[in-house]
Amino acid sequence: MRPRELAGLRATLQSLPQLLARVPHGATTLLDMLWDALHPPGEIEELLIAAIADEPAVLLRDGGVIAPGFDATLDELRGIGANCDAFLLDLEARERARTGIANLRVQFNKVHGFYIEVTQGQLDKVPNDYLRRQTLKNAERFITPELKSFEDKALSAQDRALTREKLLYDQLLDQLHTHLEPLTALARGLASLDALASLAERSRTLGWSRPAFVKEPCIDIEAGRHPVVEARLAETGAGAFMANDCRLDANRRMLVITGPNMGGKSTFMRQVALIVLLAAMGSYVPARACRLGPIDAIHTRIGAADDLANAQSTFMLEMTEAAAIIHGATEHSLVLMDEIGRGTSTFDGLALAGAIASHLHDRNRAFTLFATHYFELTEFPVKHERAVNAHVSAVESGDDIVFLHDIQPGPASRSYGVQVARLAGMPPGLIRRARLTLEALEAQQRAHDTQFDLFETPPPAPPQLRSEVEHALDEIDPDTLSPKDALDALYRLKALQKDSS
Repeated sequence: MRPRELAGLRATLQSLPQLLARVPHGATTLLDMLWDALHPPGEIEELLIAAIADEPAVLLRDGGVIAPGFDATLDELRGIGANCDAFLLDLEARERARTGIANLRVQFNKVHGFYIEVTQGQLDKVPNDYLRRQTLKNAERFITPELKSFEDKALSAQDRALTREKLLYDQLLDQLHTHLEPLTALARGLASLDALASLAERSRTLGWSRPAFVKEPCIDIEAGRHPVVEARLAETGAGAFMANDCRLDANRRMLVITGPNMGGKSTFMRQVALIVLLAAMGSYVPARACRLGPIDAIHTRIGAADDLANAQSTFMLEMTEAAAIIHGATEHSLVLMDEIGRGTSTFDGLALAGAIASHLHDRNRAFTLFATHYFELTEFPVKHERAVNAHVSAVESGDDIVFLHDIQPGPASRSYGVQVARLAGMPPGLIRRARLTLEALEAQQRAHDTQFDLFETPPPAPPQLRSEVEHALDEIDPDTLSPKDALDALYRLKALQKDSS
């Protein structure tokens, strides 16, 4: 631990009484636990006040860490260095008076240490106890027994002071180590209070509400908001955030969300997850009201990224994450699926998206927000009773589009991808060509509209395509076979396989 950190710990301990006066005691079990943690042994504060300087050096090697008055030996060693100039001036005055040499000087340099310098014209006045140290062109430098004694003491004082300071600092750390448990509890208590105070301040300032927890399965959010997007809109003056409801229960477990890019599908999904997460951690939530049943996890498949370092393409990573959700989500989980199936061909993606939606609905039974641009999936609720369509609304006026960011029931009519591309700055000629191509493709689809039922159970393979081995397997009833009959059946199957190959 560095000296400045100990000074910070001391300042924290000194501010605890003021903090404790504002922490309610006896209000809740959690606050009582935190209140108790904010009472470390008083000797820790006393020790740090006595031992650490008011403004300690950043590093121990620079000295100036241990406070004056804490250790007499250290104070003496520091005093030698601090009083060096005074001693030299006093010695110089005394030697001038003793020798009658008016221009005698007592000085110091790092090469030769301390010395008394006498000019050539005054050498005849030099006393016998002066010992020659260095000869210069116009002067001689001497040392006396008194000055030599002071030199030995002064030159070693700084090194000895640093050594002494390090010893005292190590002893201080050893003493603090015996209080490690209450100091750790104090750190955790302060961190918890900081988090609670931050959440409380945000809740009051931003008008968040207290969520209600119920036993029945539900995610019932009234006028929910995304706190980060809302703050950004307020910061830039881009307008008010459009609050939206989300109502899921035992009989309504999946929203199939369609609508234009930039319309707010991802924002809506993320705000639901954030509200659930904030509620689960004990916070108020950015919504007018919120009722939540048991939630055991939040699973998300959002965004487009790869992991090429581990040989995973964008689509492979998407499928890996989706598989983890399929295997991990339960009926008490919240699942966010945003545009699953984008990284492959249209038919591949549509088939996978439909199968994943069916599995989440039928098997996992998780609360699911399923955003997609595959309009074929808007037929999903027709055969899946716990799914409903929803869409983000937009208004088109000529070539312009206005996103309303409002979640409405029912499917969207179109994706407005060409309009979004225009807003992104695509050249007008490119946009015109895209419009013409889109109109031609839509007309072609209407002319050849033979809708395939995406959610119908796939039919079995035609009988004429089944092999003799498969026919033979159909005729075997394992529950009625004796061991010998089973062995005979196995030999017949092996013979059929050999003949067919």
